[in-house]
Amino acid sequence: MVLDSGQFLQTVVFGLVEGSVIAVGSVGLTLSYGVTRFINFAYGEFLTYGAYLAVFIAGGLLGMSLPLPVAAVIAIVLVGGLGVAVSRVFFEPISDRGALPLLITSIGLSFILRNALSAWVGVDAQQLPVPLLRPLEIAGIRFTLIELGVFLAALATMAAIHLLLQRTMLGKRMRATSGNRSLAETAGIDTTRVVRQTWFISAAAGGLAGILYAALFSPFRPHVGFGYLIVVFAATLLGGIGRPYGAMLGAFLIGLAMNFGSTYLSANYTRAYAFLILVAVLLARPEGIRGGEF
Repeated sequence: MVLDSGQFLQTVVFGLVEGSVIAVGSVGLTLSYGVTRFINFAYGEFLTYGAYLAVFIAGGLLGMSLPLPVAAVIAIVLVGGLGVAVSRVFFEPISDRGALPLLITSIGLSFILRNALSAWVGVDAQQLPVPLLRPLEIAGIRFTLIELGVFLAALATMAAIHLLLQRTMLGKRMRATSGNRSLAETAGIDTTRVVRQTWFISAAAGGLAGILYAALFSPFRPHVGFGYLIVVFAATLLGGIGRPYGAMLGAFLIGLAMNFGSTYLSANYTRAYAFLILVAVLLARPEGIRGGEF
C-alpha cells in the first residue's frame, strides 16, 4: 500500500491532538496513583462531571450563564473540590486497609457518581456551546481553531504540572510522599494535606480532560468518562504507572496509534488499537516505556 503523505501528516496531527487530551487525563490519574498507591476506577467520572458542569454553567442551567472559558475554569475547580470530597468521605477512612478495599471502593464510587449524574440530568446527549468554524489549511493539513485551542490548552497544562513537580514546595512534598510516605512524615511533611492537595489537582486535571474531550467529540452522555477511562488507563500503564512524564509520552503514542489504526485499518476498532500497543509493550517491558521517579 502506498501511503499518501498528506493523509499521513493529517493523521499525525489528529493523533497528537487527541493524544494531548489523553495526556491531561493520564497525568491526573498517575499523580493520584503516585501518592495514594491505588488505581482509582472512579477517575473517569471526573472527566464526565467536568464536561457536564461546563455545559450547564455556560448554558445557564445552574442559574448562571457565562462564557465557555470562564465556565470551564469554574467546572475544573468544582471537580477538583469533588475529588477532595470523595477522598475524605470514601478513601481516607480505609486508607490503612490496603489497596484492594480502596480499589473496590473506587469501583463502587464510579457507579454511584455515574448513576447520580444520570438521575440528575437524564441520559440525553449534551454538547459544549462551541461555534462551528471553517477549518484552516496550512501546507495541506486541515485543522480547526477548536482543535488548535485544545492542543495548546493541553500543552499548557502539562507545562504547569512540570513546573509544579519540579519548582514548587508542593511538588517536592508530593514527590517525597510518593517515594516514602513514612519517611516524609518523619521529615515533618503533613502527608494527609499533601494527599488532599494531590486529589484536587488529579480530579481537576480529569475535569479539564473531560472538557477538552467534549470540545472535540460532542455530543456526549453520562457514560463518556467511564468509556474513555479505558484509553486513559492504557496510556498511563504504557508510560509506566505513577510516572507523570511517562503518562504524557504514553498518551501521545496511544493517540497516534488510535488515529493511524482508524485511518489505515478500520475505524470500528479505534480503542482496540490502543490495547494492542499496550499489550505489546507490557509483554516486552512490564514497567512501561519510561522508568524514572515520580
